[in-house]
Amino acid sequence: MRVVVAGAGFGGLLAAYRVALAGHEVVVLEARDRVGGRVWSQELLPGDPRTVVERGAEFVLDGYDLMRALAGELGLKLAEMAMSYYEREPRGGAATSHQEVARCAAVVAGAAASARPGTSLAEVVASWPGSPAALAAYVSRIEVTHGVPATDLAAAAVTDVTGGFTRRPCWRVAGGNQLVARHLAARLGTTVRLRSAVRLVEHDQEQVRLLTDDGEVSGDAVVLAVPMAVLRALPFAPEIPRTYRSAWRRAGLAHNAKLHLPLTGPAAASAVQSVPDRFWTWTATDGSGQVQPVLHAFGGTEEGLAALGVADGPARWASRAAALRPELSADPRRAMLTTWNDDPWAGESYSALTVTVADGDDDLIAAPLGRVHFAGEHTAGAWAGLMEGALRSGERAASEVLAQTRPSP
Repeated sequence: MRVVVAGAGFGGLLAAYRVALAGHEVVVLEARDRVGGRVWSQELLPGDPRTVVERGAEFVLDGYDLMRALAGELGLKLAEMAMSYYEREPRGGAATSHQEVARCAAVVAGAAASARPGTSLAEVVASWPGSPAALAAYVSRIEVTHGVPATDLAAAAVTDVTGGFTRRPCWRVAGGNQLVARHLAARLGTTVRLRSAVRLVEHDQEQVRLLTDDGEVSGDAVVLAVPMAVLRALPFAPEIPRTYRSAWRRAGLAHNAKLHLPLTGPAAASAVQSVPDRFWTWTATDGSGQVQPVLHAFGGTEEGLAALGVADGPARWASRAAALRPELSADPRRAMLTTWNDDPWAGESYSALTVTVADGDDDLIAAPLGRVHFAGEHTAGAWAGLMEGALRSGERAASEVLAQTRPSP
């Protein structure tokens, strides 16, 4: 069997790797000039390995069992970051504390768990009886995490793995998360073709055929592991059922960006949130066990990113990040900005559970259509938006494809 995979992010590469291990031929088509998709590790200061930053997905959290297992399989190690993704000091708004914000989060999560489908986070938090400052900090954090405003975010979203407020450790791959993609690609060898954007997917009961700028690639099955924003615009022949297109249109697209600033002096591991400016910052250890000389920042929502001026470059956000963290010696002049919603091969930072999503959409978005299979974080249900979700989607898609090769009982 020959399987074509579109997209060399975590989901596509793992799907291809599992199919290849089972003894089948694979071809991976990637539009970019690198593998990893929205996982992208790079030195902030070229030539200084202490400054490897994650321009995309960063945190390895509780429950990332497949990520841990795959890292071990590939000979990679996880590095504890010393700070906690879950615990952030709120600054910039009315006085509150992380403890107060955590109490607010617990009450809201309880209310969200019993809310009717389609209820927005804004509707749920309206009943919070406690500190307005704690509520403001909570909503700011949740909007940044999910990349959409509370009025659009489904209340059910706040019960996922990123919604914790109790201090717990977090990790990243020592040397950069993109090493996972690079190691998978190395094992796949020349079957990975870069700069090969898919322009059309043709499919029938016998085979699939993908058209690229350099020609066509045919196979017995295809795994489409491209972001939802890209999938929406991808032509099919024959056209796929309207039910699929409708579910794709209802899927939420998050708006997020990342910023990295070099530090010229020592720093301790930390996490600080700017409540009014819709971003948070952190300093963390890497594989060396030392705190990197880098201030990292993550912002979210269209309105929040516009207020930070990301369309004009890093200057405004870098200035605000440095002002938020006066205890650090950040260098705003050498800031690195990464945006994803304007990237032609992403179109989004990741998927978001919005109020427009209908019951059953998760299953439909992941469901195969004949010889066409789907992978990527947006197909991972409760794990959508996360590296773990992308990997799990790749495992699932590979299992679906391999099941087609087995004789019926």
